Amino acid sequence: MVNQLLTELDGIEALEGVTVVAATNRPDMIDTAITRPGRIDRSIEVEIPDEEAREKIFEVHTRDMPLAEDVDAAKLAGMTEDYVGSDIESVCREAGIEAMRADTDAAEVSTSDFESAVEQVSPTATDDNRQEYQRMMERMQKLEDPDSADTPDYYA
Repeated sequence: MVNQLLTELDGIEALEGVTVVAATNRPDMIDTAITRPGRIDRSIEVEIPDEEAREKIFEVHTRDMPLAEDVDAAKLAGMTEDYVGSDIESVCREAGIEAMRADTDAAEVSTSDFESAVEQVSPTATDDNRQEYQRMMERMQKLEDPDSADTPDYYA
């Protein structure tokens, strides 16, 4: 798969105006051939969402949900520190299931459904995960630094 991706990135002919964007939650698993200059050669770390960002993520994932009047995205955001976007998506899905468990004819999802969902969905951003991610980012920064002793030969 790496070889096919490299072939696609390098291409047979030059493409102008084409930008390739890739995302991963495991940057330590990326083959260094993919991240060399001229391929995917820039990295941007996306931080764990703060309370304001979590509120917006809740708004996105509840946009098409029938919500009770007591549901407040800001309150939900305050309840979900250390939750990332996929965790919040799971909370919203689970809240919908909770509403149906309580009443198969439920017309809306309430705050209590979200509270139950938060108890069932654990946050991804634990202290251990944060520390491991920090170590990965430090290793990657060393690899990206042309003056680093850890830099592969193709940077020379």
